[in-house]
Amino acid sequence: MRRPAVPREDQFLRLGSFAVGVLLMASAWLAGDLARAHMAAIGSICGAGPDPHCGWCFGAARRGRGGLVDFTGARRGPRSATVQAAPHRTFDRV
Repeated sequence: MRRPAVPREDQFLRLGSFAVGVLLMASAWLAGDLARAHMAAIGSICGAGPDPHCGWCFGAARRGRGGLVDFTGARRGPRSATVQAAPHRTFDRV
């Protein structure tokens, strides 16, 4: 019987990065919804005219960017080592 293959560490890290990306994109969507509600309450677009950008606008943009970065990290394959170790040598006694 064959033993089931154990996922490697990089697969766990990529899955975790993808999960964090999903969480950040969901939170960016919620922050964007609150930013739209805030813009509707003040009657203008944040950053246009005398009204500065609100924290919800900045939060939505930062979380969205963070989610995209995590998706990019999850999509990348495992990187090969740039430095290879020297082969192990055994010294025989004479």
